[in-house]
Amino acid sequence: MLGDLSSFEEISEALKAERACWETYLDYFDIIEGPGPNGAAANCFTRHTQVIYGMRGEVLVLTGRDEYAAFLEGCDTFYQMLADVARHPRFTWSNGILRLTKVISWQWLAANAQHGKQRPADFVAVGHTEDEFACVDSRLISSRIVGPAAGATAIGALP
Repeated sequence: MLGDLSSFEEISEALKAERACWETYLDYFDIIEGPGPNGAAANCFTRHTQVIYGMRGEVLVLTGRDEYAAFLEGCDTFYQMLADVARHPRFTWSNGILRLTKVISWQWLAANAQHGKQRPADFVAVGHTEDEFACVDSRLISSRIVGPAAGATAIGALP
């Protein structure tokens, strides 16, 4: 069972799985922060994924890759002015299921950047992400929970 670290072979398989999951996680942010449409980032998730997103206002529960893709596509303008910095990643295993936890995401929302106002950010949020992975063709995110890890630090107006 993955996550069993009792032999070299098990450790090797666990490290391979963790690396594949980390690559999926990084692929997601490459798409979100890239120039293309955000909906493609949903391909890093399983078809039956569940995403609980509580960073901006009301907590949203999105069920299925298609619903999450539609949410991401609706955020294209929002994400054009956002940069995430993932910090403090930690993999944990429980009953053969891999989780990436305690990831701190700093979201810089530069709402006035298009007006030439050069400031660090208009709004900064610190979030905690917990991803659970499933092996489907490759390692894909089967569930994600995103919520605030600290209060918002406002430098300007809320987005």
